[in-house]
Amino acid sequence: MQNNQKIIAIFGAGGFLGKHLMRELTKLDYRIKVATRNPYLKGYLKPLGNPGQIELFKTNIFNPNDLKKILENCDLVINLVGILYESRNQKFNEIHSEFPNMLSNLCNEIGIKNLVHVSALGIQDKHSSVYMQSKFEGEKNIQENFKPSVILRPSIVFGPEDKFFNTFASLAQFSPALPLIGGGKTKFAPIYVGDVANAIVKALELNNLEPKVYELGGPENYSFKELMEILLTEIKKKRLLIPIPFGFAKFQSYFLQVMPHPLLTPDQVELLKYNNIVSGNYPTLKDLGITGTPIKNILSKYIYRFRTGGQFG
Repeated sequence: MQNNQKIIAIFGAGGFLGKHLMRELTKLDYRIKVATRNPYLKGYLKPLGNPGQIELFKTNIFNPNDLKKILENCDLVINLVGILYESRNQKFNEIHSEFPNMLSNLCNEIGIKNLVHVSALGIQDKHSSVYMQSKFEGEKNIQENFKPSVILRPSIVFGPEDKFFNTFASLAQFSPALPLIGGGKTKFAPIYVGDVANAIVKALELNNLEPKVYELGGPENYSFKELMEILLTEIKKKRLLIPIPFGFAKFQSYFLQVMPHPLLTPDQVELLKYNNIVSGNYPTLKDLGITGTPIKNILSKYIYRFRTGGQFG
């Protein structure tokens, strides 16, 4: 075995990033304990490994006893838990700040070797977005509670089931125009999901005695407008790109946020007022020995289904 069957506990494994990460970890012979609210709905994760390599545990992440059961006998822990908007049952502060606080305390108590926590790029103190404030508090809690921790801050993550390009491509199917909030000037450093998964794997191998933070961005920065232009070229559709001032976008977002899966919330409008690119103040993907994958190498492989005629369009 390449790593003497080290055991990893993963929180948030059922999402977009989690599925890509699981494949990388099972290839390296890690044994994986997945914490999930409903194991019956996460059965699709098991075939990603060999028989018995992936175990699912019914877990309430706010119950210390449930967490201890998962962490028992584990060497490493990965936290991918996060939400993009609040609901009646899930609040930013609970998910992004209180849970990491409890988890990192227990990691320290149990003697876990390393905790890798996936946060978000663009974090700063006193951010006007509640999402970012909660992420900042979560990072602070982890750094105070558990010294050998690694925090990864990715920009927008793209790949086959991403929420970014797929959402706007869906919108372009029936809408004659796409909105450019704040004029579409906000800059992003889109990063391929496979590169983020690779970064997590590399972070597990670090033997740091003090908390480390890495900013993860792709090889190029793009404005929101440029990303929409790239998308429309790929799906071979002509759509108007209409600049919308932040104030008007915020007004609209109060109505859009009541949808079951909100297209836009007031907090997301706040987020778009800040660039989401690597600051240069922290180590990056390159420091983990990874070369970022350009958008053009990946996007066409999955977004073609939005063309008229699909892959033959």
